[in-house]
Amino acid sequence: MKAILSASNKRKGKAAIFFFGLIVLVTMLIRVFRSGAKRPAEYISVAKDELKDLTRLQTVLMVLGSAFTLGLMATEFMAAGTPGVFLGVALGTLTTGAAVVTTFNTTYVPKFVQYVAATQLTGIKITVQGDGVIFDSDANGLDSAGVLRQFGQVTNGFIITLANGFIPGKNVIWEFTNSAAQTPVVYVSSDETATKPMYLQMLRQAVLANSGQNFTDFATLALPSLAATDIVNILYNDGTQQQFNRQELGAYLQFTQNVIGSRYTIDNFAGRIKLVNVIAGSAQTAYVQRWVSANPGGMLNQSVNN
Repeated sequence: MKAILSASNKRKGKAAIFFFGLIVLVTMLIRVFRSGAKRPAEYISVAKDELKDLTRLQTVLMVLGSAFTLGLMATEFMAAGTPGVFLGVALGTLTTGAAVVTTFNTTYVPKFVQYVAATQLTGIKITVQGDGVIFDSDANGLDSAGVLRQFGQVTNGFIITLANGFIPGKNVIWEFTNSAAQTPVVYVSSDETATKPMYLQMLRQAVLANSGQNFTDFATLALPSLAATDIVNILYNDGTQQQFNRQELGAYLQFTQNVIGSRYTIDNFAGRIKLVNVIAGSAQTAYVQRWVSANPGGMLNQSVNN
């Protein structure tokens, strides 16, 4: 009984009733105006006759079938993931001022979040209640994540990927920390609905001086503070090993994006990298993005798998 009276079925039932009434009304009006009646009394008489015809069992069943079909199509169209319903929207405007935090709430996770800021934001933190933090970054990480896999950039514009598609039914807390006297407008959008929902989780990891920090199971690894003398060793799945400095990492990044600048990001979307070892001369922060299930069955792991 609960399944029959589910919210989805109730919406379909209401839509079917609406279309049933609409079909009956339109059919009557067409028949009445085509009847040749000239006076109000004649219109009423024709309408009564047509109403009797429309209440016959065969006609009722035919109209109900049509109404149900239209109702089903309408509710499916309005369901999550239908282009033009919810996919692109202004989340809101950030309050001006350095270190000022602006908070928003949504009941979904979009695929992208986008903004234009002359001075990069101090930080963004996105928390899905029941799942945990899916994005946590300061300005350095935003500079990397905001141009990931992009072949062009609107002036001071940043687009961050949060998921593999629109994910409804999530209570989300957005925290944006402004960096200056500016009022960026934040937009969220999606160009598809996630059939197997995944977050592109972003976390920060401290890299201690001369520690030889390892990283595995990641989609991207950004090292914005990498020094010219720091060493990055990459082990590929087939056993190939290669040593890089930051200049080489920047050159390799050109394979997947045109917006480079002083960004030292390792792109592992193809999953060819087994392990990265970072030997840094001074302590710094690494920014790790990884694909994780949006239905984790508990809280997401908030530590980097290394």
